[in-house]
Amino acid sequence: MAKWTVELLLETDPQDFEVLLSRLFSKMGYHTELTQYSRDKGIDLIIRIENFGLIHTWYIQAKRYRDPVGVKDIREYSSLRYRDRVDGVIIVASSSFTKEAMEEAEQHNLKLIDGYLLVEMLNHYLPDECAGSELQHADNASSKQEEKNAGAILKRGEQVLASETVMLNNEKFTIAITNRNIFLERISSGLFSKRSDIEERIELKKLLGVHCEPSRMILVTGNKKLKLYPLNSRKLQVIEEILESMRPEYVRGEHLILSSRNGTELTLLTNKRLLIMDISGNTELEVSNKKIIGVELKGGFLKKEQLVISEDSGNMKKHSLVVGNPAKWKEMIEQCVRTF
Repeated sequence: MAKWTVELLLETDPQDFEVLLSRLFSKMGYHTELTQYSRDKGIDLIIRIENFGLIHTWYIQAKRYRDPVGVKDIREYSSLRYRDRVDGVIIVASSSFTKEAMEEAEQHNLKLIDGYLLVEMLNHYLPDECAGSELQHADNASSKQEEKNAGAILKRGEQVLASETVMLNNEKFTIAITNRNIFLERISSGLFSKRSDIEERIELKKLLGVHCEPSRMILVTGNKKLKLYPLNSRKLQVIEEILESMRPEYVRGEHLILSSRNGTELTLLTNKRLLIMDISGNTELEVSNKKIIGVELKGGFLKKEQLVISEDSGNMKKHSLVVGNPAKWKEMIEQCVRTF
């Protein structure tokens, strides 16, 4: 069976370290509370125990350090016991404490738990949770509340229609589609916990459309300046079907009519403009449909057929486009131009 070690503790990130301490003291019989106000009070964890109406409360400061904790850190927390009238302050470190730090702690009755003592406690109380446990499934109330509060806050009448894991720019995200918004939540996994943070909120009315391929989907969003979200997922068909069913919600303004990808370039035709964009989101060409005065096909037979657009912006310009099914593109561009 794997055992806890100091090196294993040092592999955790600071937030995971705090969650681990919460699990440990909960297992020891304490009521634990992971705090959110450490920035101004220097407290990471509050533990309480109650017996026959007698309540004892301690503050815990977590130090996931590799180097020894010095006297400066001890002095920083020495006044907390008197200021907040708690029973004591405990500093838990993954490393050790300097001699001066231990002397200072003794003067103020601060309790110190170094990495080696912490490892003994973990191996005694949490032996089965070493290197493989997911603390997000812990039973303590603070972990449950954190999980409950994770994700987006939905408005009245807003419902989640689909939620899938996707890859965006080689990072893992969860895409949550509601009847009003598309949320992209970044998934970050530590050794002991899993968290998600909302990275993007795309209002459905700002979605122009979706470019779909067998292994990739690109969301096209924005107003004047467009933004692309290239997504990879094993369940793209599910996302595509949901967005297609919601198409009437976002075709009221500018919307995507045709799209074609050639390498890293994405050619887009909306009911208002023609664009060529790099997958990273840089616009290489943008022509308003009302400035297009001609569309023709060139090549054919031995040469690959190309689409040539004539633009009148004070002086005549011609743009050659490499698209799939150029004849269809010619037809659709001509229809869009006639609507102006």
